[in-house]
Amino acid sequence: MAAEKIKIVIVDDEQDLCFLLSDMLTGLGYEVNSFFTLDTGMTGIQALKPDWVVLDNNLPDGLGWGKTDDILNLIPGVNIIKISANPDSHRNYYKSQVHYLIKPIDVNSIVAFINNSRAAS
Repeated sequence: MAAEKIKIVIVDDEQDLCFLLSDMLTGLGYEVNSFFTLDTGMTGIQALKPDWVVLDNNLPDGLGWGKTDDILNLIPGVNIIKISANPDSHRNYYKSQVHYLIKPIDVNSIVAFINNSRAAS
C-alpha cells in the first residue's frame, strides 16, 4: 500500500503564485489546494486537515498570520509556513511548527521545510 500524500494548503491572494506553487508541488507528489481569501482558506483548512499550510499575511479579507493559533488548535501537528513580501515582517511566533519565508519564494524552500520536518520526526 502506498503512503498517503502530504497535503498542503496555500492561502494567498496572488493567484499566479498559487498556481505556480501548486503545479510544482503537485509535480513532486504532494496533494495541493489553493485558496485566495482568508475566509475560504480557513474553510478549506478545516475541511481538508492538511499537513502543511502556506499562509500569506495580507489577504483581501484579513491578516492571515493572525489565524496561526486557530490553525494550530484546529489541526494538532500541522506545520505552517508564513510568507510575506515584507522582509521586516514581525516574527514573534516561536513554535517549532511555524516557519517563515520571504517572497518571492522558491518551491525548494517549502520542500526543504517538509523534508527537515520529516527527518526530525
